[in-house]
Amino acid sequence: MGLLEKAGNISSEDEKPETKIPKKAVPVAAPAPVKAAKPVKTAKKAKRAEKKKKPEKKVREKKPRAPRVKKELPPDFEVATRGQRLTRRIVDFLVSYGWSLPVLGITGWGLYFNPTPFIILGLGLIVFNLWFMPAYAGGRSVGNWISRTRYVNTRGESPIWIYFTLKGMTTLFILIGLWAVSVVMSNKGFGETTGSQIFSAIGILMLIPPLLDYIMYKLRGDLGLWDTAFGGVWLVRTTKSTEAKGWLKRLESISDFTESKGWLSDEEKSS
Repeated sequence: MGLLEKAGNISSEDEKPETKIPKKAVPVAAPAPVKAAKPVKTAKKAKRAEKKKKPEKKVREKKPRAPRVKKELPPDFEVATRGQRLTRRIVDFLVSYGWSLPVLGITGWGLYFNPTPFIILGLGLIVFNLWFMPAYAGGRSVGNWISRTRYVNTRGESPIWIYFTLKGMTTLFILIGLWAVSVVMSNKGFGETTGSQIFSAIGILMLIPPLLDYIMYKLRGDLGLWDTAFGGVWLVRTTKSTEAKGWLKRLESISDFTESKGWLSDEEKSS
């Protein structure tokens, strides 16, 4: 038995041990990235709604309105007398619209003539008295110089020339308005053509400012439409100007004649 065991051991030693071949590592595929879930649309809408929400406005306390102060004539001035007012109106009318009297008279007689020269002259006189004089001759029209009056506002200053223009155009508005009314009545309508209809409508509308001016004078006594629109304007008395030179001095000297005739009476217009 011992020999057999030895022989078995020798044969086992002669056998080579089996070499184990390591298996190649198989690469494992990386897992696909998981896509993030899209946010719910309701969440987006909620955020947008929050952005659109404006901060609450603070409620401002309403300040009490200051009481309206009555527009009054400055204390350093005296209201023009009735005679001064009448003289100013007559002179300004003759200077600005006196040219229209012969035109209307000749037209009324039915005579044919060319009114273009009269109209050109009249427009020049209107521009002279209602724009040039107030803007470049001491803020007074020809009627103001002859009647020794001037217009002042609540600050004691002369109003801008636009006031003189609008106030002086009252007569022109009345003339055009009455003419339009007469045309409409004679034609028994506004006319057949578009041009005649427009002229008639504009002419009748021109009667509104003089009508409002008359009503406001009757209700308020001292301020008309244009006087109120320009913040309060009054016709006041003045003395002879020492700064007047040249033709303005000669123009003012006419007031000596009107005063000597008693046209500039001291009787003040009742308000």
